[in-house]
Amino acid sequence: MVGTRFLRAVLVLAVCAGSAAPAEAQRVRQVIDGDTITVSGVGVVRLIGVDAPEKTGGYRDSEPFGDAATRFARTLLEGQDVRLEYDGARKDQFNRTLAYVFLPDGRLANLEIIRAGWAETYRRFEYARKPDFFAAERDAKAARRGMWASRRPRV
Repeated sequence: MVGTRFLRAVLVLAVCAGSAAPAEAQRVRQVIDGDTITVSGVGVVRLIGVDAPEKTGGYRDSEPFGDAATRFARTLLEGQDVRLEYDGARKDQFNRTLAYVFLPDGRLANLEIIRAGWAETYRRFEYARKPDFFAAERDAKAARRGMWASRRPRV
C-alpha cells in the first residue's frame, strides 16, 4: 500500500514537472512590442504577466510610453538566446505562446520589464509569479522609473 502511494506521488510529480519544463534556449528574432516577441523555433511569444503600453503602428491605438517600452524590450531581448518556461495554458486566444522568458544571465525578462517601469503587472489571469510582479511594479512606481517618472503613481 505504501509502495503504491509512493509510486502515485512520483508519477504526479513527474507529470507536473513535465508540464512546467523549460524549452531549450532559443534566439529572440524580433521584439514586436513591450510584451510580445518572436522566438526562433517557437513563433510569437506573449510574456506572461506583462502589460506594456501599445506602441505606434500596432494593431491597437498607441498609448503613451508604448514606443519607449518597445525600445526597452528590444534592448533587453533582441538577439538573446532565451529559455522559456510555461505556467498554465501554453497558448492565448491569438495562438501566441505564453511564457516566462529567461535571459542568458538567469534574469527573468518579464520581471525586468516591470521592474524598469515599462509595463504594469497583467491583472486579468492568475499565474505563479504574480505576487513578485506586483512587488516589482510597486517598487518601480515608488522609484519613479520608466513610465512612472512623469506620472503620478497609482499605488
